Amino acid sequence: MLDQDALFRAYWKLEQRIVPGLASSQAHYERTLGRYVTSATRWLDLGCGRRLLPEWRRDAERQLIARASAVVGIDLDLESLRDNESIEHLCLSSVSDLPFADESFSLVTANMVMEHVSDPTTMLRELRRVLVPGGHLVFHTPNARAFPTTVARVLPDGVKQRLARVLDGRASKDVFPTHYRVNEPAHIRRHAEVAGFEIAELEMVSTSAVFSLVLPLALVELLWIRAIRAPSRANLRSNIIAVLRRA
Repeated sequence: MLDQDALFRAYWKLEQRIVPGLASSQAHYERTLGRYVTSATRWLDLGCGRRLLPEWRRDAERQLIARASAVVGIDLDLESLRDNESIEHLCLSSVSDLPFADESFSLVTANMVMEHVSDPTTMLRELRRVLVPGGHLVFHTPNARAFPTTVARVLPDGVKQRLARVLDGRASKDVFPTHYRVNEPAHIRRHAEVAGFEIAELEMVSTSAVFSLVLPLALVELLWIRAIRAPSRANLRSNIIAVLRRA
């Protein structure tokens, strides 16, 4: 049996041949963040957990944090906060009832968090409250219309936890309930308007194959990813990167 490293090497060769230039959606998110983090940024990260960016981008994460004037991370999972070594100021809090004064931050971010929010309008109104006028909310989340998310939504939690462990290396304790209530462009626009935000950017991006370690399935998935590179099929891509501006 091939070991995991050998499978990854085989997958990357396959990806480069079928979808040259394909990048992780996390790379797209990181580039977007880079445009909004400056030396004057007062930054709040929602659901920061153990890190802002993936483990393999730890150095880039630290550089981004060092660039801002202040960074606060919040999460409801105390164990994850205790493991966070990047953010100095950490807070145990719900995203719908923030313990901060009005207009405390110029930037709020959320990396793979919005899909877990059960009441996005209430949350967005609270985020608008803590943002300065003209401040931005930047988030990265799955697209509810993409096939991986469509499949995930019908799977029992136990199956999703096992798949997350096998495909992503995530522990069961790091797999949280999902609602997907602000995971389509139309949903984002509707909730943003009600909460007092304007859409500054809305990008549909693809990411590396979910089934990268199962090569026959990875082949099919990569062919699909190549097919939806056409602009007319952008609404089927796997991930959304949105930037909302406080109106």
